[in-house]
Amino acid sequence: MGMKRLLAVLLLIFLLAGLASALTPQEAMMEAFKTGNYSVVEPYLSPTMKAVFSEKLFTTTRNALIEKYGSIEGYRLTREENKNGYEVYYYQVNAERGNYTVSVTVKGGKVEGFHVSALPFAPTASGLLYPLLGAFLGFLVLWAYLRKFHGAELILGAVLLIPVLFLQPLVQALPKFLNVTNLAFIVLWTGLIAALFQEPLKYYLSRDKTLGKALYVGIGFGLAEGIYVALNASLLGGASWVAILERFLSVVFHASTTVFFAYSYRNGKGREALIAMILAHWLIDSLAAYWHYNVNTLVLAITYAIMLAIAAVILFKLLPTAKTENEEPAVKW
Repeated sequence: MGMKRLLAVLLLIFLLAGLASALTPQEAMMEAFKTGNYSVVEPYLSPTMKAVFSEKLFTTTRNALIEKYGSIEGYRLTREENKNGYEVYYYQVNAERGNYTVSVTVKGGKVEGFHVSALPFAPTASGLLYPLLGAFLGFLVLWAYLRKFHGAELILGAVLLIPVLFLQPLVQALPKFLNVTNLAFIVLWTGLIAALFQEPLKYYLSRDKTLGKALYVGIGFGLAEGIYVALNASLLGGASWVAILERFLSVVFHASTTVFFAYSYRNGKGREALIAMILAHWLIDSLAAYWHYNVNTLVLAITYAIMLAIAAVILFKLLPTAKTENEEPAVKW
């Protein structure tokens, strides 16, 4: 009997091993997601995916979805498609309090991406409310001090966000398409591209304006960004109160850069101001990108502290001038 039991155990082990080895990359990803066992999918991850989708980020993402929808009861494949050589598999996940969709991207037998689809989610109040509240508070604080409103510049700043939203993510994704796996490079690249896309545009459209009008270019950019973040957060499962602070700081930071550009250009230091803000933005967005790959409260706190320090130094110096300067065009006789 002892030998028979041993043979039965060995046979069971071989069967389980065969089943595990028979898993496709997408199935391994979904099994890991269902069970919370990162080791199931780890051998199937591409080098790039291993660098950016750590076990900590995997766990954080999974826990956030479980908190919103309850424990995962099962999943099923709903459709497949091919995008530029990548195979994308869409799964409906069945949970205690509702269903949602995730996608697994595969290339060359390796998992290259795992995303939560925005479409199946119902908009959430916190996702809309918190980012919008933070962005509006940033605008309200600046308006309350200046007691001036420049609608044209506000709209101009908001329009600036359109090319950024379309082009910036494409360039930021280049390391992934080139199979770059170094996390430090990916993080620094992400931050640099954000800085190079946003700061020169803000500089060009605020450099020759009065300080008050330049300030509203930045406010408009920050408000539009806040609306975009709010819509995304609403569809992707909500947001926490931290989003209020983040969007407040974002509006204030963007406003401080544009007023700094106008002041520096007026004093013959426009190029130096642009370089300084590109470097500052590079640092801030690199830290933010690193936080997405390695969720860490300290990194987030440092990022917010840098944004606040830069904005405070600039605004304390330039807001009094922006408030008192003449915004009306000179009368020509």
